Amino acid sequence: MLFRTLLIVFGLMCSITGSLHSETPQKGKVYPLKNTELKTEGLRFAQPALFNASVSQHIAGKPVLAPQSNNFVDVAKKVRIAQTSTTPFLKATNTLPGVLLGITYYDLQSNGSMPHRISYFEEGNDKAAQVIWMGALDMERFTPPHPTRGSYYALIDMSDPLKPEKYTDIKWDRIEGSIRSGFPSIIQYKDGTVGSIAHVISSGSSASAMRITKNTSFGDAVFKSKQIPGADSSLWGHATVDGDDITHLVFTSDTSSKNFSEQVVYMRSTDKGDTWSDPTIMTGPLSDPQLPTGRGANSYQLATRGSNVVLAYQDTTFNLRILKSEDNGETWSQPINVFGGSRHEVTYIVEDYGDGTFRATTDTIPICGPSFDIVIDADGYVHGMASTAPSWNIGTAKMNDDGQIEFLDDTTYASIYTRVRGVYFNEQDNTYGLTTMAEDWNGDGTVVTRPFGSGLCRHFKLGVDDEDNSLYMVYTGIKNGDVFETILADNNAAFGLQGHIYVSKKFNGSETWEPEIDLTPTEYDCQFPSMYQRVKDGVIMMAYQADRTPGVSIQNANQDVEENFVHFHSFKPTFVSINEEQQSVSEFSLSPNPAQDIMTISFGMQTEKISVTISDALGQTIATMPIEFGKDGIVNVSTASFPVGSYFCTVRSAKGISTKMFSIVR
Repeated sequence: MLFRTLLIVFGLMCSITGSLHSETPQKGKVYPLKNTELKTEGLRFAQPALFNASVSQHIAGKPVLAPQSNNFVDVAKKVRIAQTSTTPFLKATNTLPGVLLGITYYDLQSNGSMPHRISYFEEGNDKAAQVIWMGALDMERFTPPHPTRGSYYALIDMSDPLKPEKYTDIKWDRIEGSIRSGFPSIIQYKDGTVGSIAHVISSGSSASAMRITKNTSFGDAVFKSKQIPGADSSLWGHATVDGDDITHLVFTSDTSSKNFSEQVVYMRSTDKGDTWSDPTIMTGPLSDPQLPTGRGANSYQLATRGSNVVLAYQDTTFNLRILKSEDNGETWSQPINVFGGSRHEVTYIVEDYGDGTFRATTDTIPICGPSFDIVIDADGYVHGMASTAPSWNIGTAKMNDDGQIEFLDDTTYASIYTRVRGVYFNEQDNTYGLTTMAEDWNGDGTVVTRPFGSGLCRHFKLGVDDEDNSLYMVYTGIKNGDVFETILADNNAAFGLQGHIYVSKKFNGSETWEPEIDLTPTEYDCQFPSMYQRVKDGVIMMAYQADRTPGVSIQNANQDVEENFVHFHSFKPTFVSINEEQQSVSEFSLSPNPAQDIMTISFGMQTEKISVTISDALGQTIATMPIEFGKDGIVNVSTASFPVGSYFCTVRSAKGISTKMFSIVR
């Protein structure tokens, strides 16, 4: 009722906006927000962010009270706290899985280019994975940080895919020689030659540029490097090779004089990187057709398969959009808006400063962060996975002559909720919904190494099994109780949650993802998984980074530089698909959808005890109905008290779990 009352107040205020500027702002009252950007449709959280204001206020330098004890954290006394997990798949050993490729002191990897770090080559007796990784062999963190940073190459013998072996005759050296580079993507051609595209300092200016570095034969450890013409003043390249040996490259341009303004720029090469097309601006006011402005800074991704090329990018309103080409990048389709689109619309006064300004906060809407990935299945359809979190704006504001709130200075915050997951998109069905997670966060500890807009799950990477079109997903998550004392970037001490890498599978035709398997042990911070996007015979090839302290030292000067271990792990996870009896649980329907005041949940005949949980878009449970259904298997749910918005209905029984999304409109 409170939300509906606020909406009524909002409607009345819209009709009298001409007189609002003369009234005294009232704390907690709803006011319209001046928003100059175009509002599009999408998910909207039902609850306002009025009580989120205090969450985002911090005092620099003040120590954090450790939730595991009654004392402040003493960072000089580091005590590792492990936990026996409730997740049945957790490995009991503290040994990092996989083959150690090398040690780096540069501990920040690129989220967006992570899918393009592993390739596979098979010809005759040669069966090998090739890995390109960003690293540095020095501990220098200033001017510039880690001067030996660059692309490092490893060749893995995959004769036995479950027992990979590193070729010992290839030394872990920077393939660009003496050139400092960053954020590489692997490129591999049909003949097995391999290389990297990364950004470097331009040979003609102090700005960065794209550089291609490659060898001339399979397994050759000698690489030659050259700058890509037309890709000067660029950062964060993402490159891949399609089924016709055409190289595709997207990057962020940082040259304002060219009016690129951090837009996504695309180039391609039909001769293995020897020559390149002219750069094409894919987003922003200079794109043709004109597309919404891109955020740049690594918020985009490429995927290829056969002649299909897909570009996914995040615009400035945190929409995730997909463009598709079916002719090797010559022409592109209109974008598909797969997630997002809601805008902050209303504001609430938190504190009146008495000088015509006040502290205000907006309503809460979901956004997706840069931790997303896309993959193309065997039928040419796109699948996507994005990390998501609720967000709001808060800062100093004033009221303009039209009765709208204008922020003088504001900051967008993204919070963490225990049940905010990844959002999965299926192009074929044109559907999306939240994934599940094996273990809910108990709220203890601090989540670190979390990109803005990401919840507890981040760094999603996808792969597809060519045999049956099943999907695999790896990502970084948390494990309750696996914490280690650390220093945060604001100089506060805290118990940081160690990162864990999980894997899940979605069987072809299933609506749900299987329960996640925890791949990494306690007492290590495991981050940045990279997965080869083609899964063969159920074998996943994955690389990841691990150290002993949660956090990233390159982003946090308060944290010591330490050894980071780069591992390659080839494994075949065991997932059991739901049988026909279990499918009867997942085949429930919701009608009408969208609903207004009543909704019917239909299950068909059931003999098992079934519980139904309804949660809002934040993942917070708003209704739980444990019921033993009769033979009719029908339940009518009153939704009259539900605010307008998006919700999730989860059905649980001894046979399985299934979730579907529905909306309330009025």
